[in-house]
Amino acid sequence: MSLPDRDQDKELKTSFNSVADLYDTHRPGYPAEMIEETIRFSGIPQSGSILEIGCGTGQATKPFAERGYALTCLDPGPDTAAKARQKFSQCPAVTVITATFEDWLPPQGQYYDLVIAATSFHWVAPCVRFTKSAQVLRPGGTLALLYNSHVSKDSGFFLDAQAIYDRIVPGLRAKKTKPSEPAPAEAGMELFEKPVLKHYEWEKQFSAKDYVSHLATFSDHISLPEAQREDLFRELAALINGKYDGKVSKSYKSELVLYAKPSQLKASLPK
Repeated sequence: MSLPDRDQDKELKTSFNSVADLYDTHRPGYPAEMIEETIRFSGIPQSGSILEIGCGTGQATKPFAERGYALTCLDPGPDTAAKARQKFSQCPAVTVITATFEDWLPPQGQYYDLVIAATSFHWVAPCVRFTKSAQVLRPGGTLALLYNSHVSKDSGFFLDAQAIYDRIVPGLRAKKTKPSEPAPAEAGMELFEKPVLKHYEWEKQFSAKDYVSHLATFSDHISLPEAQREDLFRELAALINGKYDGKVSKSYKSELVLYAKPSQLKASLPK
């Protein structure tokens, strides 16, 4: 019996919690240029405050924590949050809270200079994500959405890999996603200026073992029946070790979407 869409979404949203260690080890971070542009665009002061939506085990948290910003990090997974809490235990300015953005209650009178969401904003309810982000940002603050997406390739390893997917898990595509983008005219977007988009291209090389461990951190792969997932990973690893000499390079196109909250309320147009 299949889950209703809402339950299915909730299950996928929290699936990363079951692979917290793998997630921490095998999920890539974000290009340094992306972090620097976020800081530059936002104008966040040296002692500024950041709210992170869906921190996972801290891939995007780390470069901001290293710069000394005060971070409040939210994640719904008890294990992923615990992993992040342990990682930043020596950073007194970093607080990790086990909660969804929807359920989290901001401290009264607390406003943030910057809100970041690294490959997590799409998990937040559309009726809440922009509206609540605007509510917790100070006037002139910034909402920064960071995404890592695999650049589509229909040749070499990825063509061979797709044949394996088609045979073992029909309907599930190899990881060849496009950058995520917010839906047009979404609730709360009118509270921000027109977004600014930046792109960054880079590559990461994986061994066969690391590549299948990397795949094991994606919700659509986590949700597969165990036997089916093991068959898929075994054949992908054999392909990499055999035909591709034990290595595969994955091309990324990272996307940064920056939304500035106006420093003052816009005047209402006369009726």
